[in-house]
Amino acid sequence: MTGIDTGAPQEMFAVHDKWTGEVIAHVPADDAESTRRALEEAQQGFAEWSRLPAHRRAAILERFADSLDEQNEEIAELLTRETGKIISDARAEIAAAARIFRGFARESLRHFGDAIPLDRQPGLEGDLMLTKHEPLGVVAAIVAFNFPAELYAHKVAAGLAGGNAVVVKPADKNPLVGNRMTALLHAAGVPTRALIVLNGRGSVIGPELSASPLIRAISFTGSSRVGVMIAENAARNMTRTFMELSANDALLVLDDADIDHAVEESLNGRLLANGQVCCATKRIVLHCSIAEAFIARLRTRLAEVGVTGDSPAPGVKVGPLISEDAAAGVEAQVAAALAQGAEIVSGGVRRGAHYEPTILRVPETCDIATDDEVFGPVFSVIVVDDDDAAVRVSNSSSFGLTGAVFSRDIYRAYRIADRLEAALVSINGSNNYRPDGSSFGGTSRAASVARDISRRSRSTRR
Repeated sequence: MTGIDTGAPQEMFAVHDKWTGEVIAHVPADDAESTRRALEEAQQGFAEWSRLPAHRRAAILERFADSLDEQNEEIAELLTRETGKIISDARAEIAAAARIFRGFARESLRHFGDAIPLDRQPGLEGDLMLTKHEPLGVVAAIVAFNFPAELYAHKVAAGLAGGNAVVVKPADKNPLVGNRMTALLHAAGVPTRALIVLNGRGSVIGPELSASPLIRAISFTGSSRVGVMIAENAARNMTRTFMELSANDALLVLDDADIDHAVEESLNGRLLANGQVCCATKRIVLHCSIAEAFIARLRTRLAEVGVTGDSPAPGVKVGPLISEDAAAGVEAQVAAALAQGAEIVSGGVRRGAHYEPTILRVPETCDIATDDEVFGPVFSVIVVDDDDAAVRVSNSSSFGLTGAVFSRDIYRAYRIADRLEAALVSINGSNNYRPDGSSFGGTSRAASVARDISRRSRSTRR
């Protein structure tokens, strides 16, 4: 079911081709009433879906994954148009979504309970406690714009594989792939009321989802500011939340690193999805002895691979950002950094929704060296004197999602990695590292910044 018909005329919103600006679709916008109706319908869908045995649910999800693979090229082209990704990244994302669905389908067949002898407690020596996994109920999946297929898979596949009904909200700037995947899941056998997609503004739909007592869990990917709002709403009903929020990940290049390799990994870590990735390489921390050589090599390689264009032609490696406003936001962040003492080494030009790949030398006191996350192809370079300074700069951000350390000495690299306040740390690899089976969340320090954001948002609303 793609939305709920309330009988009232629905507002339509346009979805644009991010490369050309042309309108490629008009989509009905859900409102508060249709969202509430969807949640009521999903309760019935949950009863229907959760009654199916695990092997039947898994077979349906496997069938969907097969159809996604079969239609990879068609759906990847749609993803490219509505998101602005280059076609190779889009194909890889659709393939990843199919792989993730298969993984959750197969994992659902291993949801074994436990048989627990209770002879640890006097008087219960002959008792045996049996446990089993139960689905939660109706869960909400709120998907960010930057990975409309892969994030959909992480959230929806997990929910459905566990026997839950899912109400999914794609980003309003690019909902088409999420709607297409929903239709394919229905065709594969998921009941229409067990998977409902809601389209439209997050400011309208989000509060209805997060504050509803009918929702048992919320999975959200997006900004810390919105995450705090969702958590506050959810807390009133003790609704579980699973969130992936802001990040300003650091890549540390020590004085004994392989510079060419570190540069290549930095390119991989920053240019994926045109720099709009939560775990992207956003800050590059360089030891002073190798800084100039690294920057020179990075500048040369960017000139070779950082080709921008107005169409997703094979030679184009960097596409437009999700909107012109997003690119203007990156431009404003760079301007603010320049006012704080940063220096542009190369790039720094915006053209509509395109922002040219940019190397920016920044002081460690600059906002973008700490918690001002740049969601675009900007390589923020910070030069330090020693390992301790590199660790200090890396940990100066409250957002501890991923980290990276480059050194030829694996023991030294491990010791540095162990000091970083990040959930995942790569050694001699980029920050963009998310194995399907890994946990993916930040360190506990992020809670402090969430509280600060909450206080600021409340004072702003006053």
